[in-house]
Amino acid sequence: MSQKRKICLFSGKRGGFGAYLPLMQLIAADPNLELQILLGDMHASKEFGQTSDEARKFFPNAKIEVIEMGAGRGDSPVIRAENLGVCLQKTPAILEKLKPDLVMVHGDRAEHMMVALAALNLGIPVGHTQGGEVSGNIDDVQRHAITKLAHLHFPETESAAERIKKLGEEGWRIHVVGSTYIDRIVKKMYVPNPEARAKYGLTAEEKYFLIIFHPDTYLSQEKNYQAAKNLLAAVKNTGLKAVMTYPCSDPGYQGVLDAMAEIKDDSQFSIHQNIDNLDFLGLMSDAQAIIGNSSSAVVEAPYFQLAAVNVGRRQEGRDREENVVDCEATAEDISAKIKFVLEDVGFREKLKKRGHRLGNGQAAEKILGVLKNVNIDEKLMKKHIA
Repeated sequence: MSQKRKICLFSGKRGGFGAYLPLMQLIAADPNLELQILLGDMHASKEFGQTSDEARKFFPNAKIEVIEMGAGRGDSPVIRAENLGVCLQKTPAILEKLKPDLVMVHGDRAEHMMVALAALNLGIPVGHTQGGEVSGNIDDVQRHAITKLAHLHFPETESAAERIKKLGEEGWRIHVVGSTYIDRIVKKMYVPNPEARAKYGLTAEEKYFLIIFHPDTYLSQEKNYQAAKNLLAAVKNTGLKAVMTYPCSDPGYQGVLDAMAEIKDDSQFSIHQNIDNLDFLGLMSDAQAIIGNSSSAVVEAPYFQLAAVNVGRRQEGRDREENVVDCEATAEDISAKIKFVLEDVGFREKLKKRGHRLGNGQAAEKILGVLKNVNIDEKLMKKHIA
């Protein structure tokens, strides 16, 4: 019997880990593959819920390595850059020990760029999911940089694939697969809503919002604080319960946390360092709306026919469906858009048209087919830039 092909998947935050869950489960179940998991950034931080424990719960038999890179020790751009340097410094030794045949990275976060750069220099091919997207923030620059470091591309849509080609990537490297985020929804790989409600203190009939508000890296800590404060004030005025999770570790996160600290004793808000990914999907399935600036508003929410109020410019330019309503980060505009998504009859009718933009729930199977069958040779490793 031939040696198992070792696939190492890297994750730096709870959402990315959840996105990879269907693929990781397929790899773990395949007799010809070995699953390796590398975690960093927010997964290793007590400040953000120590979510490496979540990975161990799902995959107790997998080889799991964790990079402690300093997430949570401060939110300045200098500290973030230093943390990324730690990630790059520690990754090579771990990859040298694991000796994966291929490393998978995801999306647009800079810690994924560090892992991709380390793998590239060690001669390990890199696969990249969710490349070719357009979004605001510093994310665009980082996402496209990861694309240039990667050897295989798994974009979610044809339009994303076209952007990757325009970056000079060879067509045979690009495989349009849809989104593994959607796999979980189509296959109902999430906690049923009644169970999720009970776990997070919601009654069976209670109406509620979900809130995820990340910092905008182009804004100061003070401006991120004010934007988060405005959002919370607008939600407060609705009188509806709100379940809120911590922001990501991007510079400016402390401003968001400071605003959240001001309402931590308000029973209208249920605040959590982290919500297990499958719990969060269960909560999405019956929420009134998701409010903030998370990519979940444009990725998963349409498949739950869930309204989304997108605050500010973090997701600016991102492809989306008609469930998303954009607004400025002022209490007045947020309040107006919340009222609109809850009450406008025409908008509520549009929500009934389920999302289809990101595939039909078979992304993980398509990626797996490529990972199992691709020739890992000089042709794959030696990129010809158009």
